[in-house]
Amino acid sequence: MRLELFSAGCRLCERTESLIRSFFPEMPLQVHKASECVDGSCCELAGNYGVKAVPTLVADGKIVCIGVPDELNLASLRQLLLVGMNLK
Repeated sequence: MRLELFSAGCRLCERTESLIRSFFPEMPLQVHKASECVDGSCCELAGNYGVKAVPTLVADGKIVCIGVPDELNLASLRQLLLVGMNLK
């Protein structure tokens, strides 16, 4: 399972990153920060996935969460990811 977070580096994006890392400590998370993307590759990748807002969480190439997730979103996301990893 590949988790990617598209971020602007703002406080909402950083809160989302913190929530994802604490709720899914066993999963590696790749963070694409717009401020660190100097060659445009992050923008191209975001476009390929259909990312239109930040923060956006992508799992195995599919958008699974847009915005800061709440407890219900995180619980649903956990089930989705566990099924995707065949750990349920």
